[in-house]
Amino acid sequence: MTKDSSFKKVVSGKGKLNLNLFLLAFVIILFFVNAYNLALTQRPSIMHQWRQSDCLSFTKNYYEEGLDFFHPKLHFQANKDGSAISEFPILNYTVACLWKIFGEHEFVYKLLEYFIFILSVFFLFNTLLRSNASFLFSLFCVSFFLTSPMLVYYGFNFIADVPALSLAIIAFCLLYYFYETKSAKYFYWSLFVSTLAVLIKASAIMPFALLLFFSIIDVFNFNRFFKTEKLFTKKIIPLSFIILSILLIISWYKYAVYYNGDSNNGVFLLTVLPIWEMPEEAIISNFQSLFNILFPVFLNKPMFFLFLSAVIFVFANLKKLNTFFQFSFVFATLFFVFYILFFFQVFTVHDYYLNNLMILPVITSVCIAHIVFNNEFNWVGNKKFFTAFVIIVIVFNSFYSAAFFRLRTIRNDSMCSWYPFLSKEEKDYMAFLRWSYSNSTKPLETIIPDLRKAGIDRKDRVLSIPDESFNITLYLMDQKGLTLSEQRFADSNLVKRFILEENLKYVVVNNPTVKNITSFKLITDNYNFLLKKEHIEVYKRKEL
Repeated sequence: MTKDSSFKKVVSGKGKLNLNLFLLAFVIILFFVNAYNLALTQRPSIMHQWRQSDCLSFTKNYYEEGLDFFHPKLHFQANKDGSAISEFPILNYTVACLWKIFGEHEFVYKLLEYFIFILSVFFLFNTLLRSNASFLFSLFCVSFFLTSPMLVYYGFNFIADVPALSLAIIAFCLLYYFYETKSAKYFYWSLFVSTLAVLIKASAIMPFALLLFFSIIDVFNFNRFFKTEKLFTKKIIPLSFIILSILLIISWYKYAVYYNGDSNNGVFLLTVLPIWEMPEEAIISNFQSLFNILFPVFLNKPMFFLFLSAVIFVFANLKKLNTFFQFSFVFATLFFVFYILFFFQVFTVHDYYLNNLMILPVITSVCIAHIVFNNEFNWVGNKKFFTAFVIIVIVFNSFYSAAFFRLRTIRNDSMCSWYPFLSKEEKDYMAFLRWSYSNSTKPLETIIPDLRKAGIDRKDRVLSIPDESFNITLYLMDQKGLTLSEQRFADSNLVKRFILEENLKYVVVNNPTVKNITSFKLITDNYNFLLKKEHIEVYKRKEL
């Protein structure tokens, strides 16, 4: 029996379908435990609504203004027509196409992202089974990701980080299949999926880097030096596709820099924010935020401790792994460390930047499976005790992540009211955010019919105040225009320049507090009151 046929026998063994059906049932249960059914039709949630609105703004403009893939636009009109670009807009474009077919429903975006995430979970689950891991251990590992507070929140959302991570997980699994079987189809699929992951988010580069590493070693015959297996029988074709993928990635990011530079919008970050460019006080503050706030979102504290213990375990048993997993684990660990150092400045409240670091727990779990189940390693002890431990941990993690999601998305949720592991500070903070949102932006979610009835077209340029973001209020209103924060609105010269130079036909005031600012007189001098919805006021420019 060849290695390839043996590998396939493990994959297609009896009971595999039943194990996957069990996992599917677990996923369905979590769907309702997390209250995804209640959150399905909700608008962008208030926690990190800024980035969600940007992604939806791209999608909405694709949908309304033609599916011109290489010319994405935002509602925010920094360059007069809103041309701007962030990640490779395949998700925004795909959702816009789906809207054309099924109608404009924001939940289509959520379901697409969730489907990609769950697909990666099944790939990981079956990879663990292929590694001879037991069903219980495989379920325990994938439950880490299904119950990560961060992935539970962002996996059912509107931002691209979790889809990029999901594609990276799938690419890694396919690369492992290729290394085991030497079947070229797995190589090309891994190359395609990992390239797509890097295009969507450059931070999803780990599997692509691994693929390049092993491929270059084999193509240039460095196998003996690195003690790796021969992978390719024919080298010119795979090398050509690798070069094509590299050129595609470089070309896209150069185009993104050009496209944003030409529009001079300054909306998106296309560089790094490293630790060494920060003052000492800020470094200390960010470290505190990272360990006390962000990492507990990445994995709850007991699971984060277990994850660190698993990393130490793999390092201690590194020699029991084959070369593929040794390099994969070392690469993933270095990626984890260097990513934090290169993007350290964002680790104040931007927890979604941590999503692609999940590739290290993924690779760690597969490495542990190989160490434990492919060596004589008495690790379980009492199987009944281990089974009970796994069930207790999964149940605890499931309820913790569900409570975390519900706290961020559902007002007055019953689980959040009794669940003991949510602090009073967390509950009070979310209550404050909801109160603040209700007294400012909330009515904009349903104001579009009122605007159209008043004769305001979606392309009429408006000034939305106050808004700290670029697109939240503009997207909710589906209006092109500009935004000003309360602080910037206090600058009379800036407001005057906006009114005189930016051809703003309307002003939308979503928080009455700005009416107490001196600059508001510039609005009343140049605009007439037009309509009011709850506390939202709209003004129309006086005829010249």
